[in-house]
Amino acid sequence: SQATPGVPGDPVDDGKWREVGSFGDLDGDGYDDLVLNWAERFMVLWGSADGITGAGTTIPVGKTSAAPTALLGGTVGVGDVNGDGVDDFVTRGHDGLTYGLSVRLGPIDRTTGTSAGAWFRNTGKLDKQSTSAVYVGDLTGDGVDDVVVGGGVVLGNGKPGAMVLKGTATGLVKGGTFSGLHWYDTSYPSAFGDLNKDGYQDLVTGHADQNKVYVIYGGPNGLSDTMKHRSYSQASTGVPGTEEAGDKFGSAVAMGDTDQDGYDDVIIGASYETASDPATTSQSGAFTLLRGSATGITTTGAVTFTQNSKSVPSTSENNDHFGAAAAVLDSDKDGSPEVYVGGNGEDGYKGRVWRFPTGSTGVTGTGSTSFHLGTLGGPTSGGNFGYRIAG
Repeated sequence: SQATPGVPGDPVDDGKWREVGSFGDLDGDGYDDLVLNWAERFMVLWGSADGITGAGTTIPVGKTSAAPTALLGGTVGVGDVNGDGVDDFVTRGHDGLTYGLSVRLGPIDRTTGTSAGAWFRNTGKLDKQSTSAVYVGDLTGDGVDDVVVGGGVVLGNGKPGAMVLKGTATGLVKGGTFSGLHWYDTSYPSAFGDLNKDGYQDLVTGHADQNKVYVIYGGPNGLSDTMKHRSYSQASTGVPGTEEAGDKFGSAVAMGDTDQDGYDDVIIGASYETASDPATTSQSGAFTLLRGSATGITTTGAVTFTQNSKSVPSTSENNDHFGAAAAVLDSDKDGSPEVYVGGNGEDGYKGRVWRFPTGSTGVTGTGSTSFHLGTLGGPTSGGNFGYRIAG
């Protein structure tokens, strides 16, 4: 918390500084760092051999000698967009008159928060596109991260539009474009992975207000030449469940190979899903697994889990919001990833996180466990644990 020695600032009521924005190695020391963002402010908690230690730095949002444009915030991506081996900080920005995309090039100074350099792209003028959301990952498969920019098409038909800006050593180069997801989307969950095992990363974004997830397949120009972007909802053929207003299908997305077939799969949270009885399990939450294949996402073998699923700890109850956050990672280094799912409404909004094993048959409730903030040595009264997960 902000009461931890080394963390900038002081704790205040309802400070809202705890939003996890992204993570990556911003100072080039070989350890990932954690980015927190709220409003138009950014903080980095630095990683080390002992994990996140509490040492932190605030990133200046205004102009600096290394960055002639200011940061606007609302959406954050971290990745190596210039290929120098150090991750960079990507968000919206402006120079007072024009708005677009700002990149603060790593390494970021641990003391001052200033960057080694900066890029600014006036996306309205150069690309006829506003910038409201950024997602950073290597869609082109060249080892350098790219930026997916979502927002409105400034000129032309006035509809939502999106594009890929390819990362290079000297700047961002416009790649493929596609019809957008929203006119204004700044903080929707996202995940990168290779769904069809073609060597290019793909992007999945969750849009809980639409009860949908969108899938963008990567390729040499940022977008696949053969696979068009798609969307899925609980109304899609083969997806378990029934689409209902307010389920928030897409509350969380995460990717990883959960069945060891070489194709990444997608975990999709629906944090307001009703598990069974509307009187006792309203907004209790669920998550759905959609598998990857040679043709991308397939609904064959799709499965949904709730707290009432076999062997899953606890029970689905009103407002648990199970599925609010998700991550797929091999946290015990046994060669098989685990699926972590947050339910920030559990136990009267104290919150809880569940850990699901995986194997050749995919995700299973057998052997699943759960933990809360108190389990980790934190305050037992802490609220909303499991609201976001970075991993």
